Amino acid sequence: MIAEARNPDDAWLATLTVLYVEDDETTRVQLARFLRRRVGRVVEASNGEEGLACFRAERPDLVVTDVEMPQLDGLAMAEAIRRLDPAVPIVVTTAFEEIGYLRRSIEAGVNEFVTKPVDVEKLETALATCAHRLRAESILVRERERELSAREAHRREALGLLAAGMAHDFNNLLQVVLANIDLALPLASPGTELSELIDAALVASRRAVRLGMDLLTLSEGMFVDVRTRELGSTLRNALAIRGSALRVELPPELPEVPHDSELLGRAFAQLAQNAHEATGGAGVLSVAGKLRHLVENEVPPLVAGEYLELTFEDSGPGIRPEILPRIFDPYFSTKPPGGVRGVGLGLSLCLAIVRKHRGHVTASSPAGGGARFTVLLPTFAPPAGATSSP
Repeated sequence: MIAEARNPDDAWLATLTVLYVEDDETTRVQLARFLRRRVGRVVEASNGEEGLACFRAERPDLVVTDVEMPQLDGLAMAEAIRRLDPAVPIVVTTAFEEIGYLRRSIEAGVNEFVTKPVDVEKLETALATCAHRLRAESILVRERERELSAREAHRREALGLLAAGMAHDFNNLLQVVLANIDLALPLASPGTELSELIDAALVASRRAVRLGMDLLTLSEGMFVDVRTRELGSTLRNALAIRGSALRVELPPELPEVPHDSELLGRAFAQLAQNAHEATGGAGVLSVAGKLRHLVENEVPPLVAGEYLELTFEDSGPGIRPEILPRIFDPYFSTKPPGGVRGVGLGLSLCLAIVRKHRGHVTASSPAGGGARFTVLLPTFAPPAGATSSP
């Protein structure tokens, strides 16, 4: 006999954390036992104030609460929870059915009502309704993330093709410039104005060579020598910024990871340079590392598997919310016009390099200040084409 497939809403309910608030101990013990058989985890509280504190600490997926409680009643707690999280489903258990009470419940943002004494079948129906809503919202969020990821991959592929064409033409023209500089060098006497002009052209041409390499890195044209090797030395060498008072804190040891030490070192060096500039060269860059298992679609550009997660967090002022979505865009820079500034390719190159290693980089700005960059690198060798091109 074929087993009946489990209701997807029931399966989703079994993964949720539920905050249950009830001042009557006998009722709380009985219904908490019922809830534990149906949800992933139950957090209990005996009054509204305790429930609000638990909500702040635990951030549950769903709230079930009584109404009449000492210190802070259930509806006042629901109003406070709504200010913290407008979307979390709230189920109330109550013996009140007056119009005024119902109006206040609606104003408090209550989603479902179960009258007392509690009928467990009605409570189960209310929980299933909330689980269905949460599952549907989660599906919409994942679909939106996949859509954005696909759009971003297409945009970066187009940028990569453009960069490849530019790098090819640019390097061809640069080769002519460098050849003519080589021919002109013997014609200029040392110490003359002509010699100084040629030297300046040579310096600028060397910078142009580096720019050509950067454009090639943004494209698919850069060869990546990926070998499984110890990552700690690559990281330590990259983060040693000469002449900087930046204090770098590193994890004691890191596992071996398939990577190109020279290329990935450039990505790490760029993150260190960012921290150096953000803190005026005298702050702290903390680097933490841990293994993290990703399931399918958890981070849309990446395949499922074991990854090394590195977080680079500095003590600077952080990243303004309005520029956060743009910081990996080529030629985007927050530095003012004039003065000493780069070409705005640093973080774009960092992302491109990590993606060449079939990994990913994200940026955030924690509430306490500072900028945080999270790098995910596979500890295995993902199949070619497992991630979008840079």
